[in-house]
Amino acid sequence: MDKVKIAFIGCGGIAGWHLSHLVNQDDVEYLGFCDIIPERAENFKQRTGGTAKTYTDYRVMLDEITPDAVYICVPPHCHGEIEFKVIDKGIPFLVEKPMALDYKLAEKICEAAEAKGLITAVGFQDRYLGIIDKTKEYIKGKKIGLVTGAWVGGIPGVWWWRKMETSGGQIVEQNIHIFDMTRNLFGEPARIYASAGKGIVDPEAAGVPGYDVDDYSSAVITFKNGIIATLYTADYVVAGGGMQNGLNIYCPDATIEYGLRSFVKYRDASGEEVTHNEFDSGITEDKVFINAVKTGDPGAIRSPYRDALSSLKLVLAANESITTGKPVEL
Repeated sequence: MDKVKIAFIGCGGIAGWHLSHLVNQDDVEYLGFCDIIPERAENFKQRTGGTAKTYTDYRVMLDEITPDAVYICVPPHCHGEIEFKVIDKGIPFLVEKPMALDYKLAEKICEAAEAKGLITAVGFQDRYLGIIDKTKEYIKGKKIGLVTGAWVGGIPGVWWWRKMETSGGQIVEQNIHIFDMTRNLFGEPARIYASAGKGIVDPEAAGVPGYDVDDYSSAVITFKNGIIATLYTADYVVAGGGMQNGLNIYCPDATIEYGLRSFVKYRDASGEEVTHNEFDSGITEDKVFINAVKTGDPGAIRSPYRDALSSLKLVLAANESITTGKPVEL
Protein backbone atom coordinates (compact mmCIF):
# COMPACT_ATOMS: atom_id res chain seq x y z
CA MET A 1 0.00 0.00 0.00
CA ASP A 2 1.16 3.55 -0.72
CA LYS A 3 -0.59 5.14 2.24
CA VAL A 4 -1.62 3.67 5.57
CA LYS A 5 -5.17 4.66 6.51
CA ILE A 6 -5.29 5.24 10.26
CA ALA A 7 -7.76 6.03 13.00
CA PHE A 8 -7.29 7.17 16.60
CA ILE A 9 -9.21 5.99 19.65
CA GLY A 10 -8.45 8.65 22.24
CA CYS A 11 -7.32 12.14 21.23
CA GLY A 12 -5.63 13.38 24.40
CA GLY A 13 -2.05 14.39 25.13
CA ILE A 14 -0.16 11.24 24.15
CA ALA A 15 -2.28 10.86 21.02
CA GLY A 16 -1.37 14.42 20.06
CA TRP A 17 2.29 13.53 20.50
CA HIS A 18 1.93 10.65 18.03
CA LEU A 19 -0.04 12.85 15.64
CA SER A 20 2.72 15.47 15.70
CA HIS A 21 5.00 12.84 14.15
CA LEU A 22 2.52 11.37 11.72
CA VAL A 23 1.56 14.70 10.13
CA ASN A 24 5.12 14.93 8.84
CA GLN A 25 4.88 11.58 7.05
CA ASP A 26 3.61 11.43 3.48
CA ASP A 27 2.51 7.80 3.70
CA VAL A 28 -0.35 8.32 6.16
CA GLU A 29 -4.03 9.04 5.50
CA TYR A 30 -6.54 9.85 8.25
CA LEU A 31 -9.95 8.18 8.31
CA GLY A 32 -11.30 8.78 11.80
CA PHE A 33 -10.74 10.28 15.22
CA CYS A 34 -12.69 9.18 18.31
CA ASP A 35 -12.82 10.78 21.74
CA ILE A 36 -15.51 11.10 24.39
CA ILE A 37 -14.80 14.85 24.28
CA PRO A 38 -15.95 15.82 20.76
CA GLU A 39 -13.76 18.93 20.62
CA ARG A 40 -10.63 16.83 20.89
CA ALA A 41 -11.55 14.68 17.93
CA GLU A 42 -12.49 17.79 15.95
CA ASN A 43 -9.12 19.36 16.76
CA PHE A 44 -7.32 16.29 15.36
CA LYS A 45 -9.51 16.45 12.28
CA GLN A 46 -8.56 20.07 11.63
CA ARG A 47 -4.87 19.36 12.21
CA THR A 48 -4.95 16.69 9.49
CA GLY A 49 -6.75 18.51 6.70
CA GLY A 50 -10.36 18.25 7.77
CA THR A 51 -11.34 15.17 5.77
CA ALA A 52 -11.45 12.54 8.54
CA LYS A 53 -14.69 11.67 10.33
CA THR A 54 -15.06 12.29 14.06
CA TYR A 55 -16.80 10.11 16.62
CA THR A 56 -17.52 9.82 20.33
CA ASP A 57 -18.06 6.04 20.18
CA TYR A 58 -15.24 3.83 18.88
CA ARG A 59 -17.69 1.03 18.09
CA VAL A 60 -19.61 3.24 15.71
CA MET A 61 -16.36 4.42 14.14
CA LEU A 62 -15.04 0.92 13.52
CA ASP A 63 -18.36 -0.15 12.04
CA GLU A 64 -18.36 2.78 9.62
CA ILE A 65 -14.74 3.01 8.50
CA THR A 66 -12.02 0.47 7.68
CA PRO A 67 -8.59 1.75 8.73
CA ASP A 68 -5.36 -0.13 8.05
CA ALA A 69 -4.15 0.62 11.58
CA VAL A 70 -5.49 2.07 14.83
CA TYR A 71 -3.77 4.06 17.57
CA ILE A 72 -5.28 3.28 20.99
CA CYS A 73 -4.44 6.13 23.37
CA VAL A 74 -6.81 5.90 26.33
CA PRO A 75 -6.39 5.96 30.13
CA PRO A 76 -5.16 2.67 31.64
CA HIS A 77 -8.52 1.60 33.06
CA CYS A 78 -10.26 1.89 29.67
CA HIS A 79 -8.50 -0.99 27.96
CA GLY A 80 -10.18 -4.26 27.11
CA GLU A 81 -13.33 -3.94 25.01
CA ILE A 82 -11.59 -1.45 22.72
CA GLU A 83 -8.80 -3.87 21.84
CA PHE A 84 -11.14 -6.79 21.33
CA LYS A 85 -13.26 -4.72 18.93
CA VAL A 86 -10.15 -3.69 16.98
CA ILE A 87 -8.92 -7.29 16.91
CA ASP A 88 -12.33 -8.58 15.82
CA LYS A 89 -12.11 -6.19 12.86
CA GLY A 90 -8.64 -7.56 12.04
CA ILE A 91 -6.87 -4.21 12.38
CA PRO A 92 -3.19 -3.81 13.45
CA PHE A 93 -2.80 -1.45 16.40
CA LEU A 94 -0.37 0.56 18.46
CA VAL A 95 -1.47 0.89 22.07
CA GLU A 96 -0.05 3.16 24.71
CA LYS A 97 1.34 1.82 27.97
CA PRO A 98 0.24 0.49 30.36
CA MET A 99 -1.85 -1.78 28.14
CA ALA A 100 -4.19 -2.77 31.01
CA LEU A 101 -4.36 -2.82 34.80
CA ASP A 102 -5.06 -6.54 34.89
CA TYR A 103 -2.42 -8.92 33.56
CA LYS A 104 -4.86 -11.68 32.62
CA LEU A 105 -6.86 -9.21 30.54
CA ALA A 106 -3.72 -8.04 28.73
CA GLU A 107 -2.70 -11.66 28.14
CA LYS A 108 -6.09 -12.41 26.56
CA ILE A 109 -5.75 -9.36 24.32
CA CYS A 110 -2.30 -10.54 23.26
CA GLU A 111 -3.49 -14.06 22.51
CA ALA A 112 -6.45 -12.76 20.50
CA ALA A 113 -4.21 -10.46 18.44
CA GLU A 114 -1.74 -13.28 17.78
CA ALA A 115 -4.53 -15.64 16.77
CA LYS A 116 -5.51 -13.11 14.10
CA GLY A 117 -1.87 -12.63 13.06
CA LEU A 118 -2.07 -8.89 13.72
CA ILE A 119 0.87 -6.51 13.88
CA THR A 120 0.99 -4.85 17.31
CA ALA A 121 3.16 -2.27 19.01
CA VAL A 122 3.25 -0.78 22.52
CA GLY A 123 4.36 2.77 23.26
CA PHE A 124 7.75 2.17 24.85
CA GLN A 125 9.37 4.87 22.73
CA ASP A 126 12.60 4.87 24.75
CA ARG A 127 13.57 1.59 23.10
CA TYR A 128 14.14 3.56 19.90
CA LEU A 129 16.68 5.96 21.46
CA GLY A 130 20.06 6.04 19.75
CA ILE A 131 21.75 6.53 23.11
CA ILE A 132 20.19 3.27 24.29
CA ASP A 133 21.46 1.45 21.20
CA LYS A 134 24.93 2.75 22.04
CA THR A 135 24.58 1.73 25.69
CA LYS A 136 23.54 -1.81 24.78
CA GLU A 137 26.63 -2.11 22.61
CA TYR A 138 28.89 -0.61 25.31
CA ILE A 139 27.78 -3.01 28.07
CA LYS A 140 27.90 -6.08 25.85
CA GLY A 141 30.26 -8.56 27.51
CA LYS A 142 30.72 -6.42 30.63
CA LYS A 143 30.05 -7.70 34.12
CA ILE A 144 27.32 -5.76 35.91
CA GLY A 145 26.44 -6.05 39.58
CA LEU A 146 24.28 -3.15 40.72
CA VAL A 147 21.94 -0.81 38.91
CA THR A 148 20.03 2.10 40.40
CA GLY A 149 17.31 4.09 38.71
CA ALA A 150 14.58 6.63 39.35
CA TRP A 151 11.55 8.45 38.04
CA VAL A 152 10.91 11.19 40.60
CA GLY A 153 8.85 14.32 40.07
CA GLY A 154 5.39 15.78 40.59
CA ILE A 155 1.80 14.78 39.89
CA PRO A 156 0.56 15.00 36.29
CA GLY A 157 -2.57 17.08 35.78
CA VAL A 158 -4.96 14.47 34.38
CA TRP A 159 -7.63 13.36 36.86
CA TRP A 160 -7.25 9.62 36.30
CA TRP A 161 -3.53 9.56 37.11
CA ARG A 162 -4.04 10.31 40.81
CA LYS A 163 -6.36 7.34 41.44
CA MET A 164 -5.12 3.79 41.87
CA GLU A 165 -8.18 2.22 40.25
CA THR A 166 -7.80 4.25 37.05
CA SER A 167 -4.00 4.53 36.64
CA GLY A 168 -2.48 1.70 38.66
CA GLY A 169 -0.23 4.19 40.42
CA GLN A 170 3.01 5.85 39.37
CA ILE A 171 5.02 2.66 38.97
CA VAL A 172 2.50 1.21 36.53
CA GLU A 173 1.54 4.36 34.64
CA GLN A 174 4.82 6.29 34.51
CA ASN A 175 7.87 4.48 35.80
CA ILE A 176 6.98 1.47 33.67
CA HIS A 177 9.32 3.12 31.14
CA ILE A 178 12.34 2.63 33.45
CA PHE A 179 11.22 -0.85 34.45
CA ASP A 180 10.91 -1.74 30.77
CA MET A 181 14.35 -0.28 30.08
CA THR A 182 15.93 -2.60 32.67
CA ARG A 183 14.45 -5.56 30.79
CA ASN A 184 15.69 -4.11 27.52
CA LEU A 185 19.24 -3.76 28.85
CA PHE A 186 19.62 -6.60 31.36
CA GLY A 187 17.23 -9.37 30.35
CA GLU A 188 14.39 -10.97 32.25
CA PRO A 189 13.79 -10.55 35.99
CA ALA A 190 13.49 -13.44 38.43
CA ARG A 191 11.85 -11.67 41.39
CA ILE A 192 10.86 -8.29 42.74
CA TYR A 193 10.36 -6.85 46.20
CA ALA A 194 8.86 -3.39 46.65
CA SER A 195 7.84 -1.09 49.47
CA ALA A 196 5.94 2.19 49.35
CA GLY A 197 4.83 5.06 51.55
CA LYS A 198 2.30 7.85 51.81
CA GLY A 199 1.78 10.95 53.93
CA ILE A 200 3.79 13.61 52.09
CA VAL A 201 1.22 14.64 49.48
CA ASP A 202 -1.72 16.63 50.89
CA PRO A 203 -4.43 16.12 48.24
CA GLU A 204 -6.31 19.29 49.19
CA ALA A 205 -3.23 21.51 49.31
CA ALA A 206 -1.90 19.97 46.08
CA GLY A 207 -5.23 20.42 44.31
CA VAL A 208 -5.60 16.71 43.52
CA PRO A 209 -8.95 15.60 44.95
CA GLY A 210 -9.37 11.85 45.09
CA TYR A 211 -5.61 11.23 45.17
CA ASP A 212 -4.91 7.80 46.66
CA VAL A 213 -1.73 6.51 44.95
CA ASP A 214 1.57 5.98 46.76
CA ASP A 215 3.74 9.07 47.25
CA TYR A 216 6.98 7.12 46.90
CA SER A 217 8.33 3.60 46.55
CA SER A 218 11.46 1.54 46.13
CA ALA A 219 11.64 -1.71 44.20
CA VAL A 220 14.49 -4.23 44.18
CA ILE A 221 14.58 -6.42 41.08
CA THR A 222 16.81 -9.49 40.88
CA PHE A 223 17.43 -10.54 37.29
CA LYS A 224 17.98 -14.08 36.14
CA ASN A 225 21.60 -13.26 35.33
CA GLY A 226 22.23 -12.03 38.89
CA ILE A 227 22.08 -8.27 38.28
CA ILE A 228 20.24 -6.38 41.03
CA ALA A 229 18.44 -3.14 40.19
CA THR A 230 16.90 -0.76 42.72
CA LEU A 231 14.34 1.59 41.19
CA TYR A 232 12.87 4.60 42.97
CA THR A 233 9.51 6.16 42.17
CA ALA A 234 8.01 9.33 43.67
CA ASP A 235 5.55 12.07 42.76
CA TYR A 236 5.90 14.51 45.67
CA VAL A 237 8.98 16.48 44.50
CA VAL A 238 7.73 19.83 43.19
CA ALA A 239 10.71 22.07 43.96
CA GLY A 240 14.47 21.78 44.39
CA GLY A 241 15.26 19.42 41.55
CA GLY A 242 18.89 18.64 40.83
CA MET A 243 18.49 14.87 40.62
CA GLN A 244 18.71 13.00 37.33
CA ASN A 245 16.02 10.48 36.48
CA GLY A 246 17.20 7.46 34.54
CA LEU A 247 19.64 4.65 35.33
CA ASN A 248 23.11 4.22 36.83
CA ILE A 249 24.93 1.03 35.84
CA TYR A 250 27.96 -0.17 37.82
CA CYS A 251 30.61 -2.44 36.25
CA PRO A 252 34.04 -3.39 37.67
CA ASP A 253 35.73 -1.35 34.95
CA ALA A 254 33.13 1.29 34.10
CA THR A 255 30.08 3.21 35.20
CA ILE A 256 27.29 4.26 32.88
CA GLU A 257 24.80 7.01 33.61
CA TYR A 258 21.66 7.15 31.49
CA GLY A 259 19.87 10.46 31.87
CA LEU A 260 16.24 9.82 31.01
CA ARG A 261 15.74 10.57 27.30
CA SER A 262 18.59 13.07 27.51
CA PHE A 263 22.12 11.65 27.55
CA VAL A 264 24.36 8.73 28.37
CA LYS A 265 27.69 9.15 30.13
CA TYR A 266 30.41 6.48 30.13
CA ARG A 267 33.31 6.55 32.60
CA ASP A 268 36.17 4.06 32.36
CA ALA A 269 39.97 3.89 32.37
CA SER A 270 40.15 5.87 29.14
CA GLY A 271 38.23 8.80 30.61
CA GLU A 272 34.70 10.13 30.26
CA GLU A 273 32.46 10.27 27.20
CA VAL A 274 29.03 11.91 27.01
CA THR A 275 26.55 11.39 24.18
CA HIS A 276 23.40 13.50 24.09
CA ASN A 277 20.08 12.46 22.63
CA GLU A 278 19.44 14.51 19.50
CA PHE A 279 16.01 13.38 18.33
CA ASP A 280 12.48 12.51 19.40
CA SER A 281 12.47 8.74 19.56
CA GLY A 282 8.72 8.78 19.04
CA ILE A 283 9.32 9.82 15.44
CA THR A 284 11.19 6.55 14.90
CA GLU A 285 8.60 4.56 16.85
CA ASP A 286 5.77 5.84 14.66
CA LYS A 287 7.69 5.44 11.40
CA VAL A 288 8.56 1.87 12.32
CA PHE A 289 4.95 1.01 13.14
CA ILE A 290 3.52 2.58 9.98
CA ASN A 291 6.17 0.88 7.84
CA ALA A 292 5.41 -2.47 9.49
CA VAL A 293 1.76 -2.09 8.51
CA LYS A 294 2.71 -1.04 4.97
CA THR A 295 5.05 -3.96 4.40
CA GLY A 296 3.44 -6.58 6.62
CA ASP A 297 6.81 -7.06 8.32
CA PRO A 298 6.85 -6.29 12.09
CA GLY A 299 10.53 -7.17 12.54
CA ALA A 300 11.66 -3.63 13.34
CA ILE A 301 9.07 -3.08 16.10
CA ARG A 302 11.02 -3.10 19.35
CA SER A 303 8.10 -3.54 21.71
CA PRO A 304 5.39 -5.78 20.27
CA TYR A 305 2.50 -6.61 22.59
CA ARG A 306 3.94 -10.01 23.55
CA ASP A 307 7.21 -8.51 24.78
CA ALA A 308 5.48 -5.60 26.51
CA LEU A 309 3.46 -8.12 28.54
CA SER A 310 6.60 -8.91 30.53
CA SER A 311 7.09 -5.27 31.49
CA LEU A 312 3.44 -4.98 32.51
CA LYS A 313 3.81 -8.14 34.59
CA LEU A 314 6.86 -6.66 36.32
CA VAL A 315 5.21 -3.40 37.40
CA LEU A 316 2.02 -5.13 38.48
CA ALA A 317 4.19 -7.49 40.53
CA ALA A 318 5.74 -4.42 42.18
CA ASN A 319 2.26 -3.32 43.25
CA GLU A 320 1.50 -6.84 44.49
CA SER A 321 4.66 -6.84 46.57
CA ILE A 322 3.77 -3.45 48.06
CA THR A 323 0.34 -4.77 49.01
CA THR A 324 1.48 -8.10 50.48
CA GLY A 325 4.83 -7.03 51.91
CA LYS A 326 6.39 -10.08 50.26
CA PRO A 327 8.67 -10.61 47.24
CA VAL A 328 7.03 -11.84 44.06
CA GLU A 329 8.65 -14.57 42.00
CA LEU A 330 8.53 -13.98 38.26
